Formats: sequence, C-alpha cells, structure tokens
Amino acid sequence: MIGTVKIITVSFLEDDVFDGGIPQVSYDNATTADFEVDTVEEAVRVISNAGLSFAATGTDWAAHPDGSQIVDYATAEREDVTAHLHGFTENDATAIINAVG
Repeated sequence: MIGTVKIITVSFLEDDVFDGGIPQVSYDNATTADFEVDTVEEAVRVISNAGLSFAATGTDWAAHPDGSQIVDYATAEREDVTAHLHGFTENDATAIINAVG
C-alpha cells in the first residue's frame, strides 16, 4: 500500500447553510470511505470516479467542480463530497494531484 484516499460525504439541508457555511453537525455526521491504494494510478481512478477535482479547490484536497449536489429535491438535501490523501509521499501526492487536475 502506498497510501489512502479518504472520500468524505457531508449531507446537509440547503436551509441550514448560514453565511455560506455548512453546519458543524453535518460534518460530525459525515460518512467516510477509505480506499487503500497500491499505485498512483489507482488513487487517480478512485478520485476521478467520484467526479472530484483538485482544480476545484486549488489545494491538496479534491472536491466536485460544481460544488455540493442536490440529492433530494423534496427536502433540499445536498451532499458535499471531498477526497483527501493520507500517507502518500510528496512525490506521489503531487503526481496524483497533477493527474486528476
């Protein structure tokens, strides 16, 4: 294993957003999925398959380029999905970030 890609999904109601911020309780109830990967290519595939991009954040974690997504129009529930790299060497993290874009 060369590292772990952690996909975090935060669900919240649109009406609960205050001053552009998602309520803390939403983060407390977030779901996570850890993908232990053996190659840079595998990490790129996990992040790309989730539809996430490092270009969307301009930093070392990835998000959906269009921001949070509505998952239930009846309740206005939204999901914010992000990917975070853990345990990768600096070179491998850079290669993942560059490949995903």
